[in-house]
Amino acid sequence: MEVKNPQVAVLCNNEVFELLKKSQENTKLIGGMNHSTILYEVNKYLEQRPCATQNATKIKEFLIKLKHMPINLTKKEKLMLVNDPPDSVLQLSLGIKDFYDRLSEPETEMLLHATKQFSGQFEVITKQEQMEEEEEN
Repeated sequence: MEVKNPQVAVLCNNEVFELLKKSQENTKLIGGMNHSTILYEVNKYLEQRPCATQNATKIKEFLIKLKHMPINLTKKEKLMLVNDPPDSVLQLSLGIKDFYDRLSEPETEMLLHATKQFSGQFEVITKQEQMEEEEEN
C-alpha cells in the first residue's frame, strides 16, 4: 500500500477535542490502559486551551473574516490563529512567517483585533463607559 498524500487536511484543536469527547465513551472497546491514559491526558490539556470554548460556527465565521481581509495567510497560519489566538503583536509575529515583511502596521492591528474578537478577549467599550472613564481621570 502506498500513501500518495500524507496530509490532505489538518484538524484544528476544536475538532480533535470534539472527537476525543465522543471517543471516550468507546475507550474500553478501542484499547487498553495506555490508550485510555493518553486520551485522558490529551483531553485534560485541550480543556484548558481556547478550543474548549470554540464551536464550529465560530471558527467558520472567523475563517471567513480572515478570507476577506487583505492579508494572505497560509492554511497553517490560519490554523495557528484558530488553535491559539494571539493576544499581542509578539505572539502574532511568532506564528506568521516573514511577519514584518508581509504585514503593515494597520494590517497587524486589524488581524490582532480579529483574533481578540474571536477568542473573546476583546472588550467592547461603549461610548458611555468611555465618557465615564474620561470623567474619572
